[in-house]
Amino acid sequence: MLTYLLIILVILWLLGVVRIPAFSLINIPLLYIGRKAIGLYDILVFALIVWLIRILPSPLREIVAVFLILWLLSFFGLFFLGGLYNLLILILIIGLLLHILGWFY
Repeated sequence: MLTYLLIILVILWLLGVVRIPAFSLINIPLLYIGRKAIGLYDILVFALIVWLIRILPSPLREIVAVFLILWLLSFFGLFFLGGLYNLLILILIIGLLLHILGWFY
């Protein structure tokens, strides 16, 4: 199950980083909160991170929860760090891969 989650996370990360015109439906804004547009890609990554929080063991669960809070704070503009979203997703992919390989419990 974690392997499938890792594959889905990598595919969503690649779709978010590499803009493919055929998959532009993922990047269309669905709703607006304040002045921030929220697209299908953001909703899918949020659901995937919440799913990660539910299934990972205790030390990784807290790390992912902190990443979720940092991502939400940067998304709504309370603080700005350029590229934080992609960096957090990349760290989650690496952490999940290390957990699957048994290097990080």
